[in-house]
Amino acid sequence: MSDFSFQRVGVINWDCSLPSETTFFGHYATQSLSPSVFRDRTPYYAIETAPDKIQYRTRTVTDYETELQHAIAAGIDYFAYCWYDRKPHTDHYVTGQKASVDDKVCELVDARFKHLASPLRNKLGLCAILITPHPYSTEELEDLAKTMQDPYYEKIDGRPLVYLFRSPVWQEILGRLRACCAKAGMPDPYAVLMTNNVSPDDASNVQALSSYAGASVQAQTWDEFFEQEMTRNELRSQNGLPVIPHFSMGWNPTPRILHPVPWITYPNGTYTSPATPDQLLNAAKRLKAWVEAHRNLCPTGHVLTFAWNEFEEGAWICPTIGQTPDTPDTRYRDVFAKISNFWKSK
Repeated sequence: MSDFSFQRVGVINWDCSLPSETTFFGHYATQSLSPSVFRDRTPYYAIETAPDKIQYRTRTVTDYETELQHAIAAGIDYFAYCWYDRKPHTDHYVTGQKASVDDKVCELVDARFKHLASPLRNKLGLCAILITPHPYSTEELEDLAKTMQDPYYEKIDGRPLVYLFRSPVWQEILGRLRACCAKAGMPDPYAVLMTNNVSPDDASNVQALSSYAGASVQAQTWDEFFEQEMTRNELRSQNGLPVIPHFSMGWNPTPRILHPVPWITYPNGTYTSPATPDQLLNAAKRLKAWVEAHRNLCPTGHVLTFAWNEFEEGAWICPTIGQTPDTPDTRYRDVFAKISNFWKSK
């Protein structure tokens, strides 16, 4: 019996579950998932207003606490939130992307604010993923530095954990955050760059490497997709930096291919069907065995999973709509609880 175990299980949270009539992202999210063929990936809190139409209502902190309870039941230790500035911007850092998206991403702070407002934050922690193609005000980074002081903010060796979505300006934003942490009297952040294409420049100025998602248009089956996921973990481990291993619940953005959104496009290709519970369990066992064989490369005891609620991209743990409103489909939540228990066991 091995004595190795993961210590902390983090899961990515990108939440656009917003009313379609009053929000930019809610409009596109409901459009993508409205066809009834996508009910197996429609979150339990969505409302079916017609056979091919869903709606999200404005959720309260109490509503969101139900979701946090599901995450706790899944064995998740912390959510890694896509952390946007709460103020709208129109000065996108990266050329070629529509500025209209930037003045709307402030909508995407709703879930994290509800999490911060709930006492359940002491049972399910959180940390930030800085989406560095988007601007951040000094005020937002200063507020993040203050949040990092709280006991429920995830830390590694006492240092606040922050993931960074790779872009041409990620180092500049990390430098600004570090300055804010120093000003607040906080330890320097434990910075983890999310990338599937590591360059020599990535091996400087961060403490570890990980990933956001493992996109694939070549895998014919879910098992082939997971082989590619393992290959990406292996490639990240060859850069002289620690790795926070990445695990994926899947990848299939068909809803957004059929109903395009303005902030991202997806290539034509083969997208695999959702994994079965047994496939996910077997994949989790393989990842743990790989990390055990590479302990010196994965020293933090952390693992990061895509994703809690990327319903439109084909990766979710959050319960979905069940046979009745009172009985959500918890199959992925329940299998992830088994995965988390296995990862943490010796």
